[in-house]
Amino acid sequence: MSLYRIRLRLEAPLGTGLTSGTLFGHLCWARRARHGAAALERWLRAMAAGDEPPCLVSDGFPAGLLPRPLLPPPPVPDDADPAAADTAKRCRRRRWVRREDWLELRAGLSAARLASALVDWQPSFATRAHNRIDRHTGTTPETAGLWFVDDDWSHARRLPDGRDDPTAPLRDVYVSTALAPEDVFSLFVEIGQQGYGRDATYGRGRWSVEAVEPDPVLAACAGERLMSLSHGCLSAGMAEARWERWTHFGKVGIELAAAGARPFKRPVLLMRPGATWRHGPGPFGALLTGVHQDRPEVVHNAWHLAIPYTEVRS
Repeated sequence: MSLYRIRLRLEAPLGTGLTSGTLFGHLCWARRARHGAAALERWLRAMAAGDEPPCLVSDGFPAGLLPRPLLPPPPVPDDADPAAADTAKRCRRRRWVRREDWLELRAGLSAARLASALVDWQPSFATRAHNRIDRHTGTTPETAGLWFVDDDWSHARRLPDGRDDPTAPLRDVYVSTALAPEDVFSLFVEIGQQGYGRDATYGRGRWSVEAVEPDPVLAACAGERLMSLSHGCLSAGMAEARWERWTHFGKVGIELAAAGARPFKRPVLLMRPGATWRHGPGPFGALLTGVHQDRPEVVHNAWHLAIPYTEVRS
């Protein structure tokens, strides 16, 4: 198993966030297009049975950033002044940590030591309104018909002086896999050419792959705890876990929907990236089955790609 850091350059808006399970689903469709349905099914069965190491995929993060780990909050002093309380509140809203700071602090991590490394990065969202159509009348309802979707337009983000932000379109995805780096590169290239997520047929979710590089540094730490980079599920071996829940409302690929399958999967309750736990034997998370009402072959990758660290008191 090798850990790779994949650098993507967004070339169009994202209709769907770069979540680990959806990225894995697109990797499966790309493998199916290249090697056939039977080869994909054999690969998934081998991973589910433990005959082959699982393919672990992270979410897509802003370049050079990692999710903020869930750590015990620092103690609140009895004589805390309002200004300090406001500072602590702003700090809690910051969701990202710089990768280089993580590597420096991970041998002795605490909320107090992490505070100066936190970053408040927000994507550039554009909201679009849609109107629902009543299937009985064929018209839009007079009330309660509007619904809204957010597209991530960070690929076209501007700096305050009006110039394009060269770092905004860049995303980092981490993959731990037995696949060769050239296979990982070609699969992500194919996804970027076909389009990722919602409204790919209208040009959303296009990217180019700038690099696929081995990344042994991120996992090179003898920590007793782990932080997840994925949307995964709770499983055995994840003791003293801290996590925030997130509900995944998945859909099947367009090829399966065109074959007559219901487009919607069952909702799945997952842990957000940044979840932490004291680890036992892995792997952590699971390849979930039973996520579609009619198609038992449909699965969801809820394995965690997790990196080690050591926790200390603040």
